[in-house]
Amino acid sequence: MVPAPRTLSGEQHPSPQDLEHDYGLRVAALLPCAGGFESDCWVADDRWFVKRWRGSEPPARLGLLEELGTAGMPVPAPIRTLNGEFYTASGPRPYAVFPFVRGREAVDDDWRLTAEALKSVHDLAGVDLPATTMDEPEIWQLRERLDHPWIRDRRREVAASIYRLEATIERARAKVVRHVVCHRDFGGSNLLIDGGQVVAILDWAQAVLGPREHDVWMAAEGRHGSSFLAAYGANDLDVDHIEYALLARALRDMAGRVLQEVDRPGVDTWGFDRIARLDRDLAMFGPYCTGRATPGRSCRVANVGSPRRPGRGGAGGV
Repeated sequence: MVPAPRTLSGEQHPSPQDLEHDYGLRVAALLPCAGGFESDCWVADDRWFVKRWRGSEPPARLGLLEELGTAGMPVPAPIRTLNGEFYTASGPRPYAVFPFVRGREAVDDDWRLTAEALKSVHDLAGVDLPATTMDEPEIWQLRERLDHPWIRDRRREVAASIYRLEATIERARAKVVRHVVCHRDFGGSNLLIDGGQVVAILDWAQAVLGPREHDVWMAAEGRHGSSFLAAYGANDLDVDHIEYALLARALRDMAGRVLQEVDRPGVDTWGFDRIARLDRDLAMFGPYCTGRATPGRSCRVANVGSPRRPGRGGAGGV
């Protein structure tokens, strides 16, 4: 059982006393470091990485990190508490401690290392994960927020892209393709490089069993897309699953920012800019895909003012 919530001695973060009480760790200082949308983070004595979630929900998938580390993947697993748990409750917010891994975030020039690491993830076997459904609840919520000031002037473009996504999901769900371990947010800040090798693959909260295309789409994010796909060993990719992955990522990143009202510039950089180059990106994947993409298909907006609900289907769920 996870211990009952208590008030931290440190007002803003776990203190050295909290770490000793919960983990038996003696540390001198905690220094803040970059977190993300969902967490605040600190480094303790260059030995431990402390992550405190901003919400009150228990963190998911921490056991998966231990499983992946045991399988030989460079995945830092959470340190067990003195009670043998993966995290502890601290007031309303849970926190966990991990080994601190020194490295830099992956950049575009690390395309070969990134492709090879992604291939190693997709080659994993026997990992217990739910199967993807391609449900996109945040995107469907975005359809209800077309009057938000950040997207209002381009609401027809957003609505058209959502309808296109629905049609793409319907086609993709009708196909039987091989499922692999999919990280779904690979590369960049979730991949640490040191000494010319990948030393950590981070943030597995979105991981599912799904088509490899749901990770391989990231080849379109850099200048070395074709080289990335060749290094990965891409062949016989499914064009509809690639289209789903590209379009869903753009809309998902847009929706997250609009719904939470954070990072206004990111709505353009990670949303509209990706949508604008969607068909060009699909063409880049063409030599590695079976089937043919039809640029702009399913993009007509029937009635922006009366959005319909997306269909559902597929096996399993997250």
